[in-house]
Amino acid sequence: MKRVVAGLVVAFLIFYIMTSPDAAANIVQGTWHVAVNVAHGVGRFLNKLAS
Repeated sequence: MKRVVAGLVVAFLIFYIMTSPDAAANIVQGTWHVAVNVAHGVGRFLNKLAS
């Protein structure tokens, strides 16, 4: 069951990227910015704990 769901998700992602590459790129960019901001926040938190 997990393989079927994973295959459907991958197929949907490929379809979405092929039909709307600009929107897909914006989603990836936004996700990357969120990940970077979270990493910076964790770094600042750990820095505050250490000081």
